[in-house]
Amino acid sequence: TLLLSFTGYLLPWDQLALWAVTVGSNMAAYTPVFGAQVSFALVGGVQITADTLLRWYVLHVLFLPFIITIFMAVHFWRVRKDGGISGPL
Repeated sequence: TLLLSFTGYLLPWDQLALWAVTVGSNMAAYTPVFGAQVSFALVGGVQITADTLLRWYVLHVLFLPFIITIFMAVHFWRVRKDGGISGPL
């Protein structure tokens, strides 16, 4: 949900979204070892452009819901396979 919220923040394409994504990508740039590469991958370049909007839209609408659906399916399968949720101890 956090990733969906973060990727959805840029979709209105206004000043608030621009600066929120700028701050988020700059925070990612300060992570150790791969910080600059992560920031470059998030933004798709040095600055936020229309290509960044397209990248985040595809991530928000296609990729992340697919991953979440897979995690939920595995979770429900495991609950059913293991016999449901245990009662109070």
